[in-house]
Amino acid sequence: MDEWKNYETEEQNKEESSYYYTETIKPEKVKKQSSWKKIILFIFIIGLVGGTSISVGVRIGKPLAHNIIQPFLEQFNKSWTFQEDAPTSDETLSQDTKANSGTSILPVTSTGEKSPVVEIAKKVGPSVVGVTSHVTVRDWFNNPYNKEETGSGVIFGEKGDEVMIVTNYHVVEKANTVSITLLADHTVPAYLKGYDSQTDLAVLYIKKDEIPADIRNQVCPAVLGNSDELEAGELAVAIGNPLGTTFSNTVTVGVISAVNRQLPLYDKTMTMIQTDAAINPGNSGGALVNGKGEVIGINTIKLVDAKVEGMGFAIPINNVKPIIEDLVNRGSVPRPGLGIIGANISEDVSELYEIPIGILVRDVASGSAADIAGIRQGDIIIQMEGQKITSMDQLTKIIKNHKVGDTVEMVVVRDFSTKKVLKAKLQDINQK
Repeated sequence: MDEWKNYETEEQNKEESSYYYTETIKPEKVKKQSSWKKIILFIFIIGLVGGTSISVGVRIGKPLAHNIIQPFLEQFNKSWTFQEDAPTSDETLSQDTKANSGTSILPVTSTGEKSPVVEIAKKVGPSVVGVTSHVTVRDWFNNPYNKEETGSGVIFGEKGDEVMIVTNYHVVEKANTVSITLLADHTVPAYLKGYDSQTDLAVLYIKKDEIPADIRNQVCPAVLGNSDELEAGELAVAIGNPLGTTFSNTVTVGVISAVNRQLPLYDKTMTMIQTDAAINPGNSGGALVNGKGEVIGINTIKLVDAKVEGMGFAIPINNVKPIIEDLVNRGSVPRPGLGIIGANISEDVSELYEIPIGILVRDVASGSAADIAGIRQGDIIIQMEGQKITSMDQLTKIIKNHKVGDTVEMVVVRDFSTKKVLKAKLQDINQK
């Protein structure tokens, strides 16, 4: 969502043209009737005019033409004009509907009721805010200047005099200061409560006494739903601020395209809700809402590619809840770790240098779990919790499946010859 591109191909142009192109085709029956009438009329006129001219003369022909031919022609013209201008079946249906109802047709659902999205937008809209990060960047000459980057956020609760807002970490990652726009028109300063880069979530708060008094009662937390109950195909409504506060509280509608999507992102894989509701830059941190008006996801990513369309992703709200609870209560999320810097020893490297396959420990943080366990620089970790270790990714995944305070057992090779079994009590790498 940091980048957005608009791709347009010739095939798309063709599709758009065909969508707006309409054609009125006269029924085949009309053509046959019209041709038949022309033939009968021609024969009738020739026979009538020729016969009356020869046998009766002008005196009889004139009143005959006035009393018989002219009415017939008028009737024929009316009939022919009606067939030429006959509306299509869709136009006829629309005219009949208007005539029966006596009023203009309003945009309604198939049940005759207004779209539920209207009430959803009214309910959740005041809880969705604009997030503006004030960032210092440098120009070509390395001179610093201020720049604003925008995103969205969702009010989810209150704690004393603080109103809590969840957004994406990447929205505020580089910010010097952050401001919040309420109800599209009121800006107040925001303060950082905590963040978790691994899940791309951050919690901000604003102070109640800094919210203008005339809108204080309108600012309210959104209702958080249950993302575990989601099914593909159900209604999905995205609310946020695409391209900044100019388009604040934009509402887009689609469906839940899929649940539990495993999306690889840089150094991690995240579980996401997929939706075709339009998600654009500035929607990051905004709300994905179900048909009940409950927030079931935090909009985070849009897949950008010339070959795809309508693939947006949101963090499931059930994954968000425990994270924001930790951020509110302690400012960080406890993450278990060893406290080492390691390098992979591949099979090729192992054969070349005649050393074991595993993780070469290049550095050990002082006072870390690894340090306390006796792991030294130069050790090679070849096994953890009974599994052979071949990469740092594998080691990290095993550690992530544990909690802070858990003890893990490792086998290390020291001095390329001696095997040692060590136990480490995992520590919180986010502990301040």
